[in-house]
Amino acid sequence: MPKTARDTIHVTTSCRDCTIPLPPASMYPIAPWGLQRLLEYVKQNYGNPPVYIHENGQQTARNSSLEDRSRVKYLRGHIQSLLAAVRNGSNARGYFIWSFLDSLELLNGYESSFGLYYIDLDDPDLKRQPKLSAHWYSHFLKSKNLTSLDGFLESLSHGYHSE
Repeated sequence: MPKTARDTIHVTTSCRDCTIPLPPASMYPIAPWGLQRLLEYVKQNYGNPPVYIHENGQQTARNSSLEDRSRVKYLRGHIQSLLAAVRNGSNARGYFIWSFLDSLELLNGYESSFGLYYIDLDDPDLKRQPKLSAHWYSHFLKSKNLTSLDGFLESLSHGYHSE
């Protein structure tokens, strides 16, 4: 069992020549089973150390829509996989979304979006607008219920959730 930060496993990615254009977000399939398998692998092969998942999110084109249904499906699927892994004994202790706000991305600048909130860069006050994913995630945190997108949209139409 890890006892110090020195014994913690860090998984990162990097590239030597980052001038290669990134593929469109649509080329990255939503595969939450991969998170569950990775957590199982870490549990089995590394003595089940504490794991904190951070910067997990879905890339979309900037200004694509405030109705980011694919991000809701992404988040729900990954949180479900995380829950299944924890129920199977994974020592996952934290899950952090990437990101709260649309931001400047290192490789894509302002071309891509990961945020739950859209920022209007043309507005001098940088107005922020919650996306559908922000409403869904807020509901999830408050209710601790992984409501499906369709179920969540249905409850919104009946006025059950007000943000």
